[in-house]
Formats: sequence, structure tokens, C-alpha cells
Amino acid sequence: MSAAFDIAVVGRGLMGTAAARYLAQMGHRVALIGPSEPENRATHDGPFGSHHDAGRITRGLAEKADWSRLALRSMARYRDLEAVLGQEFYTPCGVMMAGPIAGPAADFTRAFLHAADDLGIVHLRLDDAELAARFPYMRFPAGTAAAWEAEGGWINPRLLRAAEERAMEQAGGVVVDGVAVAQDRGTVTLATGMTIPAGHVVIATGGYARTDGLLPARPDMNVMARTVLLAEIAPDDLPRFADMPTLISMPEDGRMDEDLYLLPPIQYPDGTYYLKIGGEPASPSLGTQEEMRAWFRSTGSEAAAAQLQRHLTAILPDLPVQSYHTDTCVISFTATGYPYIERLDDHLTILTGGNGAAAKSCDEIGRLGAMVATGQSLNAEGYKTDFKAKFL
Repeated sequence: MSAAFDIAVVGRGLMGTAAARYLAQMGHRVALIGPSEPENRATHDGPFGSHHDAGRITRGLAEKADWSRLALRSMARYRDLEAVLGQEFYTPCGVMMAGPIAGPAADFTRAFLHAADDLGIVHLRLDDAELAARFPYMRFPAGTAAAWEAEGGWINPRLLRAAEERAMEQAGGVVVDGVAVAQDRGTVTLATGMTIPAGHVVIATGGYARTDGLLPARPDMNVMARTVLLAEIAPDDLPRFADMPTLISMPEDGRMDEDLYLLPPIQYPDGTYYLKIGGEPASPSLGTQEEMRAWFRSTGSEAAAAQLQRHLTAILPDLPVQSYHTDTCVISFTATGYPYIERLDDHLTILTGGNGAAAKSCDEIGRLGAMVATGQSLNAEGYKTDFKAKFL
């Protein structure tokens, strides 16, 4: 490639693509580098992406106010991005967070209720009786408090990423379909041997940032293997879930790190409707490229899937399931609990660490990444955290 770029963004996931979009719209010559979604996961030998999915929860409600800020600012831009793509990816079916008012996980409930009040998020609070009346097909442990937010719901992350990429290309950005294997002072080398010269490089490779060697040190984050359970719902049974919100809830006797997420039936690329549930209190940590690839190629943990099925049956005891399937994803938990967004030197910026909550907020995270990569301060952006990275 003969022409040099001002900035190369390595990573065509949600955060990296959003950052590339904003950088291109700022007027910079941008290369967005990364492989396309693999056609066959079982035989794919390169990087994978957890955003290769049809449904993710979106919500302003959160346990931490800064995560709410990230989400709300992103959600406000969804419709503009849909206009760019010419296709809807956002379904505001409502979202609910539910947890105990007493016991070991009560702090979880107090946290999301406090954050909603702190930011003035419009929501409806529901107690046991109100939950039973509004959602009679759902079951919650006694002593549950919930907050329901009308603007929440779900997004299709594939389409959201595609919208960001199209907006970037419209602003003059270039997509490079390839795998980066090295970078040095602004020059990125691909697995093919091609080199891409750029004045600055943004590393936005998700969990791979800990294993791909593109950074001078390993970021301090735990990359966790997670199993997802998909319950197939027959088309004739879909009307009974017409008012079902997305849900973040705490199972009975759960603790702070044991919350579950649940999405209503969503049509997947194969035409089948699946109701998705996920959330594990413990799962394997992935420390190498080989472990990452092996996990994405697998069907996940049978034990985790069985546990998720029990939780699903507890919440929806009369669920008419045609069949069950599993899928895999990876979550990168940073030492700070927030994304790492930091310009490390004149040639390098880190933008990674979704903490299991970044898909819905990727547009704002990408905007902040673009600001930082171009030397701008985030001090006036209204966040309490500074998003600084920690390294091992």
C-alpha cells in the first residue's frame, strides 16, 4: 500500500470501528485494519469477534453512573447511524434490571437504582406485586425490586458495527481486510507481509490486546471465556413474548458478580428465533492466542449451559422451547472496570476492555478513543473516571 495514513486503527470490532469513524469524520486519513467475520468458525485460524452476534442488550440503567453516560450518549446516536446504514439495528422493547432488596446482592440493586436517580434516567420502579402483574409469565425471587426503562432494549451488534464502518468509509476511511501481526512507531505489518504506514496506531483488538503482542506491555485485564445459551422459539409462540423486555437480573441467593442477562426472541441469520441467556459467576481465563481460538471454535461449557438452562426455567417456567443451542464469547475485564482509553505516546493509543458492557456504548467509547488518539483531553466530557490503562 503506497499511500500513508494519518492513523491506523487495528481492530474492526465495535469500539475500533467507531473510533475509526470519528477519526475519519475529523478529517484524518484513516485505515481500519482487521479481518471480516469468518465464514466457518470451526476451521477459522485467525482472530474472532464477540460482536459476531444478532442481539445485545442496550440500556441507560447501570450500576455505575459513567457506564450509564457512555450508553445514553451512544443510544442517542443510534437512529442517525441506522439512517447511514439504511437498516434498523435498535429495538427499544424496554429493559429491566431486577435484584434483591436484602441479602448479599442488595448492593447490586441499590447501585442501579442510585445511578438511575443520579442521572435522571426515566424509569418505572416495580416491586413483587407489580412485577407479577406486569409480566405474569416471568418469575422472580421474593423481595425483588426492579427498574424498567422504556428506551432500553436490544441492538444487533453486527449491523451497528456495519453502520459505523459505512459512515467511516463515507468520510474517506479505508478498510483493510487483514490480520495485523506487528506494529512499530506507526507502521503496521500484516500477516501477509504487507506494511501499512501511519503516523499513529490505535490498538482496539478487544481481548486479543492481552495476547497479540501489538502493545509494548500486556494490559492488566482478565480475558474470560463465556458460554451463551440459545433457546429456539417456534414462530407460532412469538406473540406471547410481544411485551418482553431485555433483562438484567440476580438469581436467588446470587452475589454481586452473578447477575444474568436475558433477551427476548430475536431472529438470527439462519431465520430461527432464539431467546438468549448468559451470565456465569466463574469461567476459564484465556491467556494465549491458541486458547482464544480454541474457545471460539468450541460450543462452550456443558456445565455452564446446564446452569443457564436452570436459570432460564426459573425465570420463564412455561417457556415453549423447541431446542437448545450454545454459543461462545469472550469478555475482557479491566483492572479499573472501565475501558482503557489512553494515548501511550506519539505513535500509539490503547482502546480496549469492554467489561461485558461495551457493545451498546461503543459509539461513545469510540468517540472518546478518537479524541485521545488525536491528543485531546477528556476532562471536559463529564466522566468521573479517566479511562487510564493499567499494565502488568
